[in-house]
Amino acid sequence: MKARRMYCLLAAALLSGNALAQSADGYGTILRLPLVVNSSTYSSTIFVRNAGTATASVKVTYYGAPGTPFAGERPCTTLSVAPNAVASGTLADLCAVPAGAASNYGQIALVEQSAANIPITAYSRIQSFAGVGFSVEGFKIGSLGSGANDSIVTGLRRQAAAPGYQSNCFVASINEPVQVTWQLRDASGSQLGNQQVTNLSANETVRILDVFSAAGAPAGDYSNVQATFRGTTPTANPAFAAYCTTQENATFDGDFRIAKTADPQDDRSKKIGTSSSSALGTLLGLLSGQDRFGLYLQAPDYVSCRLDGTGAPQLEMRLEDPQGNVIAGGNNISSFQKVYLGERSTRNNGVNGLYVLKVESRNLLSLMINYGVTCETGNGANPPLFIGHAIAEEF
Repeated sequence: MKARRMYCLLAAALLSGNALAQSADGYGTILRLPLVVNSSTYSSTIFVRNAGTATASVKVTYYGAPGTPFAGERPCTTLSVAPNAVASGTLADLCAVPAGAASNYGQIALVEQSAANIPITAYSRIQSFAGVGFSVEGFKIGSLGSGANDSIVTGLRRQAAAPGYQSNCFVASINEPVQVTWQLRDASGSQLGNQQVTNLSANETVRILDVFSAAGAPAGDYSNVQATFRGTTPTANPAFAAYCTTQENATFDGDFRIAKTADPQDDRSKKIGTSSSSALGTLLGLLSGQDRFGLYLQAPDYVSCRLDGTGAPQLEMRLEDPQGNVIAGGNNISSFQKVYLGERSTRNNGVNGLYVLKVESRNLLSLMINYGVTCETGNGANPPLFIGHAIAEEF
């Protein structure tokens, strides 16, 4: 009974995760719009939707970038948003930040402050007065990554000939000071110019105009260039947002590209997840019976798993979906290569859920075998999480 209760609690914890980067899973109670602007060229309109069953009270705070007319923290109008309704307004409407000769830009924090958790979502339409522009999604604050691993924006461009293209990048801190090291690389990965370091105070936004010039890249046109950002704050790993825009200089058409990481600092979204101990720190070991591990997988996807350690050839494993259907593995199998989970509707009635990896011995063991488990996925998953031991074997 105790093992079953632990299984349920761990499953509930894993199912409460949120998605990373730009995602359809975009509702939360604390959101961040990493870029808003009001200038002689561009203007933002902000939209906030309430998905709850009660009226949402949304605190809005503008953080103007250093050097702009309204730099620093600026309280804005608190929004009262009815269930299933959308509130909207410009930066001037909500925060009294007007357009002017000097550009106003920065970030917006949105906090739903009711006693209950009422989910909200947001986005900002940024466009020129001719109507061309781009959209910026609101991000759940927990989905904005810390920076121990590289996050990258691709497809940057500079062109002198008409219509002309210019790429600008931004780095924004989230509630804490942060140091970000960044650089440019061409399509093959070779560095352009010099590595740069940007230090930010809490909730600060730094704009890097003409990122090629800022990095010291040689003069000339460029295309298909990538910008790489990494948090390098000493003794800490605070969150930040990095993003770039490429602007067409004739009509001021532009875009927004959030920097993405292949290996987020999030144990619910590891492309390669390895476990060699339980959640309590006990080394994994098997003498008899069956060890069980929980994996929060997201179909459709590919998954491969293996048992690690010198004793792995004496063990076997099997992966099952939330209904207990066998996906891969079985008798005398200690590893399996990429297996397709199937289309979304074919697993767990279309709901992402907890899959179970079961580990047993191939034959009767005289001594406990210590081992590890590694699984690789495309969508990302938690490292295999030990959820219990069963006395009886199944396969």
